[in-house]
Amino acid sequence: MDNRQDTGMLENQTKVAEELLASTPFKDSLRLFLKNIDPESGPALVRTLMGKDVEVPMAVMSAMPLIANCFIKIAMELVVQVRKYPAPLLTGMTQSLLQDVDRETLVRLIREMRELGKDMAPVFRAFSESLEEQSSIPLSSTI
Repeated sequence: MDNRQDTGMLENQTKVAEELLASTPFKDSLRLFLKNIDPESGPALVRTLMGKDVEVPMAVMSAMPLIANCFIKIAMELVVQVRKYPAPLLTGMTQSLLQDVDRETLVRLIREMRELGKDMAPVFRAFSESLEEQSSIPLSSTI
């Protein structure tokens, strides 16, 4: 009888990540990779992934609830872990990091997100109201 348990993709990736993060050569390579990220190439990658074949955008769209749930859980754990650091350390680091943010593109992103938000407001409002009904804490008072 096979006692092997099926695990999800993220669980398998977590095990791989644990092994890799124990490796000094991997951490050195990761630092080098991260220092050489080219933000200008990001939009072209999205256009390539989303614009060449209708199957890819449809697959991405159909996976959005899973992707959103994954990001929500990742963001929550990130907040929990970051909150372990002293506020003055986080404040100083954040101020330093924000100096390198592409402000012009960020302003355009915020503008586009607002417009998208206006278009999607009825859906998000209904969803938010259903969440508030399930929770004793109104979301509007926590944001």
